[in-house]
Amino acid sequence: MPGVSDDEPDVPPATVWWRGRWAPHAVLFSIALGLRVAWVLAVRRTGFAFNDAIMYHTTAIGLTRGDGYVPLTGGPTARWPPGYSTVLGGLYSVVGIRPTAGELLNALIGAVTVVLLMLVVERAVDRRTAIVAGAILAVLPGPIMWTDVLVAETLYTAIFVTALLVLVSARPTWRWAAAVGLVIGLGALVRGEALTWVLLPCVLWWSVVPRRALVARLALVVAVAGVVLAPWTIRNAVVMDAFVPVATNASQTLWSGHHEGATGAQTYPPPGFEDQFGPDLPERELDASKALRNDAIEYMLNNPLRELELIPLKLIHLHRGDSYILDWVNAPPDPGEPPLSRIDAERIGVVADAGYFSLLALTVLGGIWLGRGFWRLPVGRLIATSLLTALFLYGFLYYGNYRYRMPYTPMMIVVASTYLARMWTLRPGSRSLRG
Repeated sequence: MPGVSDDEPDVPPATVWWRGRWAPHAVLFSIALGLRVAWVLAVRRTGFAFNDAIMYHTTAIGLTRGDGYVPLTGGPTARWPPGYSTVLGGLYSVVGIRPTAGELLNALIGAVTVVLLMLVVERAVDRRTAIVAGAILAVLPGPIMWTDVLVAETLYTAIFVTALLVLVSARPTWRWAAAVGLVIGLGALVRGEALTWVLLPCVLWWSVVPRRALVARLALVVAVAGVVLAPWTIRNAVVMDAFVPVATNASQTLWSGHHEGATGAQTYPPPGFEDQFGPDLPERELDASKALRNDAIEYMLNNPLRELELIPLKLIHLHRGDSYILDWVNAPPDPGEPPLSRIDAERIGVVADAGYFSLLALTVLGGIWLGRGFWRLPVGRLIATSLLTALFLYGFLYYGNYRYRMPYTPMMIVVASTYLARMWTLRPGSRSLRG
């Protein structure tokens, strides 16, 4: 699809090392990988805190040993999607049960995401902007910090950027529709919210495909995504004796955002909540999930004014600084000491917050300054749809969590890098690219 501009002003040969086809990609991949590996090796953890990281770790071990998808707390379960655990389990089966290997895999995935984002921006905007976008993602503290935690954010972000790459490269053909459905299905196996990506081809093709043909293409997208999810859904039907398309944790996530004690951030059911249900799995998990879902829906319907009050609180928690990632990175094992000293954590947190809030400011400024010309581009429509979907999911439907915005960071970077690249071309002596 056509981008904003392929024109580049003449510059001295000594400054155009990046004109080689893959030179900037290789350089920024190396920088991103080096920073991420250095971070993983610098954080020396002696064990796991009781959080999602140990869940992914233990389910990966279960898969490696042939015990099935069974977490530390016992099973059978469908509480979380299986995608990241499956990838981690595949790694453990090759190198042994080594959490650091999983973190190094995150580092590699994060570095590959830098290249994927550059390809997206090259196709959608221009090469100079792609280099700026890759440089920002390569050194931005937040994505680097997440690589040291065995959670799904890094992998899910990579799949999200892959989906963007497929979409900006796609034509509304049957093959491309199948490719879009494949990526959506893979994303949903990592995080269920990926099912909302079906909106993206609709927005992208709405004005270029007749309605009947569009419906047919979207039907294929949904069908292929369903085929990818089918083995897991069938597994749940057999093992859980229930229809669970992706996971049961969506009910607790929904309840966290809609109950009497909701704060806009993550909250948990009171101690002993599940004691009212039978002791056996999977019935206990299914009954608790149903009860939480019903309670949340009832609260939403009966407290509309409180629901409105919660929206800004959720958005505040969604946009907390990246220093909060240290709650995961530096969580001490029980028993044990946190891997980072207090002063190191404070210093890193300041840098992380500065990085995120600078990106947020550039995104807002860029979104305003670029104007309708950018937002009418295919990539602009994709980004706008994704960000609005995130605001709905985490500003209303669920709850706000800085963790949830990680997959949307590359989209913010696209806006910020386009703004920076255009401002650079407006300096004295340069041609304006503002359209």
